[in-house]
Parts: sequence; C-alpha cells; structure tokens
Amino acid sequence: MHIFDARITAISPATPSIHALQLAIPDAGFRFLPGQWVDLSISVDGNVHTAGYSITTSPLHQGSIELAIKASARHPVARWVHEKARVGDPVKVSQAQGPFVYLPEMSDNVVLIGGGVGITPLLSIFRHVRDARLTTRAHLVYSVSDSSEILFRDELEQAAHTHDNLHLSITVTQPDPHWHGLTGRIDPVKLHALDVPDDTLYYLCGPKGMVEDMSTLLHGLGVPMSRIIFEKWW
Repeated sequence: MHIFDARITAISPATPSIHALQLAIPDAGFRFLPGQWVDLSISVDGNVHTAGYSITTSPLHQGSIELAIKASARHPVARWVHEKARVGDPVKVSQAQGPFVYLPEMSDNVVLIGGGVGITPLLSIFRHVRDARLTTRAHLVYSVSDSSEILFRDELEQAAHTHDNLHLSITVTQPDPHWHGLTGRIDPVKLHALDVPDDTLYYLCGPKGMVEDMSTLLHGLGVPMSRIIFEKWW
C-alpha cells in the first residue's frame, strides 16, 4: 500500500471531544472518493502508531484532507492529536480505502444516517454533493448524545438553508436544556418524515449496535438490503 507524506496545517477543537485536523498532502497521486478513510501514522519517541480515520472533506479539494478525531485515552494516535500535535508536524497517511463511497451515478437520492463521530464519512459525501453542485438530493440524519457534540453544526445548517437539495435532521438523545430540536433516537417516525423515493440509497455509519438497529429498522420499513450501505465503528 502506498504511503504519503503529510503535514499538519491546522488543528482546532471542533467539539468538546473532537479535534479537526487539516493535513496537506503534496503528492498529486493522492486521491480519494467521498466516504473513504485513511490510516494516519505518527511517530512518538521512536515508535510508530497507526489508526484509521474517515476523511471529512470533498475530493474536489485536492492537496489536503480533513480528519475529525475523537479524544481517547486508549488510542495513542487520538491522544497525540489532542495533547501534543502542532501545526507543522509531519505525519503519514495511507492511500484512501474502503467501499463506503458515493458516486452520482449510484442514485439521485441519498439518506446519510450517522451516530456520534460516525458522521465523519457522511460529511465527506454531504460536502461533496454541495461543493460539486450535484443535483443529488441528500438528507443527513445525525444523532448525538449532547448538542455541544454536533460536529460543524453552523456549516451544516447553512448548507441546508442555502441548497434546495440538501436537508439536515439532527436529533439529541440525552436530556439537554440547550437543545430545542428533535430528541431521542432515530426511529420510524423520523425516517417517515424524510419522505424520500423508493430508489433512495441509505448510508449508515456509527457504533456497531446503532448500525445494526438502523439496518433492521430500514429493512422492516421495506427498504431492500441492496439499498443499505453501512460502515460500523467498533
């Protein structure tokens, strides 16, 4: 597998638990499709640590990618990103990987269902539909436990407000006095409200249990498994 040199160009807290990491990748041979992931490798005290992260940006923005990395005391790469990483630090990324991708010829209608930080590959698809000015109707259904953990909330709301083909439904699952939108888990009522055609493709990404529950729920609503694409975050 080809490995590319990269460098941190920006790092910032995107939510209380997630840092957004901007990486410059000068090699023109680096390419990816909306929804794919990379292995990010760092060197700490002579030891190399590697972890996989989904790209959140659209492939239209060549030469750089963004990763959104949740804090974790157990994972050396996440801990380094949150505690030690600085602008200018060198890192390495693998070639983009994974079949969890969207291309315009696959469907004119997509529903992107994400839980927590599992939203990251769906952001790449959503942003690509926006940035490439595709006619695809994309509805992002985003479940988080706390409203403070909504990733890129202002950007997503602005995109849905200014593009007729982009739609956003955010639901907060835990009691939250600062939130006045949808609450509770994604359920049949919320899915019926999307009012999407039969040819819709459904993309699911999040914790294993959430993805399995959503697959079962959609199949029970009459969506064939051939129209459900999923990626589980273990």
